[in-house]
Amino acid sequence: MDSMLSSEAAWSSQYKDISDVDEMKAPDCAETFMTLLLVITDRYQNLPSPRCRLSFLALQKELVDDFRIRLTQVMKEESRTPLGPRYCAILNAVNYIAAVLADWADSVFFLQLQQAELELGAESPSWPLSPTQAGRLASLEGSVFDEMITLLERLRHDMMGRLVEFILREARERAKPYCRERWLSLPSQSDQAAMSLSSSACPMMLCLRDHMLQLQQMLCYPLFKSCWQALAERLDLFIYQDVILSNHFNEGGAAQLQFDMTRNLFPLFGHHCKRPENYFKHVKEGCIVLSLNVGSALLLRDVLRQGGSETNSPLDPNQPSPVATLNELGIFRLAPSDVEILLSLRTHWPGQ
Repeated sequence: MDSMLSSEAAWSSQYKDISDVDEMKAPDCAETFMTLLLVITDRYQNLPSPRCRLSFLALQKELVDDFRIRLTQVMKEESRTPLGPRYCAILNAVNYIAAVLADWADSVFFLQLQQAELELGAESPSWPLSPTQAGRLASLEGSVFDEMITLLERLRHDMMGRLVEFILREARERAKPYCRERWLSLPSQSDQAAMSLSSSACPMMLCLRDHMLQLQQMLCYPLFKSCWQALAERLDLFIYQDVILSNHFNEGGAAQLQFDMTRNLFPLFGHHCKRPENYFKHVKEGCIVLSLNVGSALLLRDVLRQGGSETNSPLDPNQPSPVATLNELGIFRLAPSDVEILLSLRTHWPGQ
């Protein structure tokens, strides 16, 4: 196992130049380790005694746990640079081993071992069956690798969280000028020949673009998909709280924010899904409220005031409810009280 993790090619995939084969992007050390487990299985699967087969299964579980601990140790050494190739290779390895074990667990051989394990446990006076084990024996729920898979998935979740947090922290740092933009004094859209991305947003956009490209190149597709979706949802809350709710907007500022989001940020994620705006619901709906024309904003404000902030039912039964009115505008995530706050951030009202 030491030689597996210390070889020069340990953290690179032997199929990296063959895209059709390298879907999992598993590093060589993980491939070699799973091959070792497969060889062990081939050696003992024809043994006549269930107890002997279960002894070899226990050995395989110990090896998996030992390998997981080794991966965790290397991960902690690399955690300062989660966008580095080795950290991402470890993440691919963890995902690959969990996927292979889950696949093996459904095979006839390991299902038979699971049944033998439970039956032998029922016969042993030193191992009385718990109600859970009795239920598993009756229905064969779970698998022989459940505990190993759970631990690997926990490690994968922890590593994904570190990765997303690292990118978000860098994006937040580069977004500081954008958060301090003078949104209440920007020129209106009609006063500009053509709209362009806010210069203060460029560092954040470049950071996100570069990091997402790195992730796409280094992570297998399922991990990359989970990563960009988690990043998008975190970005949605960050921009909503630190840009939208922390500023006031004139007509030009609202138009500029909407342009930055719909024509620049959302398309960054549009390479990976058809409707990226669905991952930025707070930002999308905030832009809708800030960009309403004055007449529509006045009507909406009146409906919200008449409807009351604590109820969905209007005081006047002939008036539409606040929620129904918001739904007509395409606002489903934000509550009426949230929309009232957003309306208070607008500076373009009659007489102002």
